[in-house]
Amino acid sequence: MNSYTENEIKQLMADSSKRSYDGRLSRLRVLLSYQAQSAFPSPALALEYYEEARLCWYAGAFISAIVMTQLAFEELLRNHYRVANGVSGSLSCGKKVDEAGFFDLINEAKKEEYISQDEAALLHALRQKLRNPYVHAKDVGKIENAMMEKPDFLSLTWKVASGVVKDEAMKVVILLVQLFPEISSRHGGL
Repeated sequence: MNSYTENEIKQLMADSSKRSYDGRLSRLRVLLSYQAQSAFPSPALALEYYEEARLCWYAGAFISAIVMTQLAFEELLRNHYRVANGVSGSLSCGKKVDEAGFFDLINEAKKEEYISQDEAALLHALRQKLRNPYVHAKDVGKIENAMMEKPDFLSLTWKVASGVVKDEAMKVVILLVQLFPEISSRHGGL
């Protein structure tokens, strides 16, 4: 077992911070240029996911930023329906609020005009095209192109190695910091 001294650990941290400073600085600039500067009401768990998604982006954990962004929106919508329909309530599709997936929550919110058609389209695109490929990677099979709906793990590996995932994460985080506060404010953060 390797045993590092306290000073060696501190030096490793300092070296890492120095190497990653420029990347963190540019990612923080992105966040600050798109996010609202005023506070907004939000349910506690959804807000925690929102903060963690932003932190993942800042730290350069791009896949995690994508997944946490989806979780923030999902919990925001789920919380809205817990308040509107009761903790053990159901959506109009018949599914219990806490058993409904992100797809169901988006559709319910669109149907009830809690979110607009355009917002629903953005959230479905987040779910289908950005989040799902990373959490539902498939074995290598019939590869038609590197950007297929359900890419295999080799396509995803290419996206990570080529930097495409960074661009996807930036798109998602911009959506997060612009749309999340707006939707959250609609029900006062309850």
